[in-house]
Amino acid sequence: MQKHLVALSLLSAACSTATAKPPASPVPQDGATVAELAQHRAQLIGWLHEYREAGVFPTDVSGLPISAFKDSHGVRCPMAELLHKSGRDDLVDAVAKEANTVRLEDVHTGPLHDWMLGSGLTEEEISMVQGAMNVSYDWMPQETDGASSILAAKAAVRAKLEIAELALRNSTGASLVTAKARLPERKQIAQLSAAPISGAVVPTTAIPRPPVVDQIVLTPRMRRRF
Repeated sequence: MQKHLVALSLLSAACSTATAKPPASPVPQDGATVAELAQHRAQLIGWLHEYREAGVFPTDVSGLPISAFKDSHGVRCPMAELLHKSGRDDLVDAVAKEANTVRLEDVHTGPLHDWMLGSGLTEEEISMVQGAMNVSYDWMPQETDGASSILAAKAAVRAKLEIAELALRNSTGASLVTAKARLPERKQIAQLSAAPISGAVVPTTAIPRPPVVDQIVLTPRMRRRF
C-alpha cells in the first residue's frame, strides 16, 4: 500500500511538472529597440508626406526654393520640419541661428546628432531628404520668366521629396538594422530624442565655410599695367 502511495505521489509530481507553463520571458531589448525605431521612422515618413503635399518650402527673396533650415519667413526645410513635428523647435532655432545652411550629414556630435540616431532614419537617408532642396537651374531655358522658374523649381523639389519618401518606405527593413547598429551603448532612444541642448548645437567642424576665392598675385609689371 505504501509503495502504491509513493508511486502515485511521484506520478502526480511528474504530471504537474509537465503541464506547468514556463514563465513568460520578457521581450528582448533588441526587439523593443527596433520596434521603437520603427515607430519613429513611420511617424517621420508620414510627416514628410504631409510636408510634400503642402508644397511650402523655404525660398530666397525671389521666391526660388533654397537649401536652408529656415528662410526669412520662418518656413522650414524638410528635415527642420520633421524636427519641429517631433517637438524639437529648440534644435531648429539653434541650427537656424548657428549655421542655417548646415548639412546634417556633417553633424556627428551633440543633441542634434543624438536626435538623428534615434529617429529611425539613417544618416544617408537624412542627407537624401535634406538634399531635396538642392535644385539645379541649369536645365531651365534662359528666357524662362521668374514665375515659371519658381513653379518649375517647386515642382522639382516635390518630385525629389516624392522619390525620397518612396525610398524610405521601400528600405525600411534594412535601414532599421543599420539604425539599430549605430545606436550608442547605454543610451535609450528616448534619451536620444530628448537630448538637452548644452552649448552649441552645430559642431565647429560642420559649419559651412565660405567658398575660397583664388587670389591673383600681381607682379610689379602687372601692377604698372593696371
